Amino acid sequence: MALLHIDEMYIGEAAEIIAINSDCADTKRLRNMGLREGRIVDMLHADPFGSKKVVLGIDGTRLAFPLTLAAHIVVRSIRSNFEILRDMANYDQLTGCLNRHAAHSILQHEVVRYTENNLPLAVLMADLDHFKAINDTFGHNAGDMVLKKFSRVVGSALRRCDLLCRWGGEEFLVVLRGTLPDEALQIADRIRRRVESFVFQPYDRCGELTVSIGGSAIPPSRFFEQLLAEADKALYRAKYEGRNRVAMS
Repeated sequence: MALLHIDEMYIGEAAEIIAINSDCADTKRLRNMGLREGRIVDMLHADPFGSKKVVLGIDGTRLAFPLTLAAHIVVRSIRSNFEILRDMANYDQLTGCLNRHAAHSILQHEVVRYTENNLPLAVLMADLDHFKAINDTFGHNAGDMVLKKFSRVVGSALRRCDLLCRWGGEEFLVVLRGTLPDEALQIADRIRRRVESFVFQPYDRCGELTVSIGGSAIPPSRFFEQLLAEADKALYRAKYEGRNRVAMS
C-alpha cells in the first residue's frame, strides 16, 4: 500500500485518510469538520508557492488549510473503478505484463506509426523451454511462480522504451521501438543469457531452464500480422535447432 502526504497528491485525485499525526488546535478543528482517519477526500487545490494552502473536498464540503499542516496528514491514493477495470483488461494478472489483447492493439498502432515515418521496429517472441516439466513435476502453482520470475528476468534485460507482454502460457512478446535487426538480436541474446544464468530455485531439479527467442523487424509496408508471423516462425526455428538460442527472420 503506497502512503503519501496530502501535498504529494495530484489535483483531482481521490484518497483515503490513513493517519493524522498532529494534535494541534488546527488539526482538532479539521477533525471537527469531518477530516479524520478513514474518510475519503478529493484533492481540489494545492498551491505550494502562492497561498501555500491545500483544499480538500469531503462530501461536498471544502476544507482549506496550510501545507505545514498537510505534512502531518497521511493518505492512501484510491484509484477509480474505471482505472481498476482498465488495468484488469490490459494487464496479465499473474505477471503484471501487458496481456495479449493490449499487446495486439499497441503493436498494430506502432507498426503503422513506425512504417509511416520510416523508423525501425522489431518484435521478439520468447518461449520458456521445457516449461511443461515444471508443471508436471511441481504443479501449476510452481509453474506460476516460475512465470513471475521469468517475466522479471526478461524485464531486467530490456530498455525503458521496450514493452513486455504475456502472449499466452509461457510465451512472451517483446516490442522493441526504434530498433534495427542487429540491435534486436543483441537484446534477444541478452535475454537468453540472463535466463540461462538465473537459478529458478527450487525448480532447477528439472534441469536448466532456458528460453528460445524468435525475432522479426519491420521492412517498409509490412503489416503487423506479418511481423508476428515471422517472429513466430523464427521462434519455432530456434526450438527446432536445439532451444536456448535466438533466431531472426
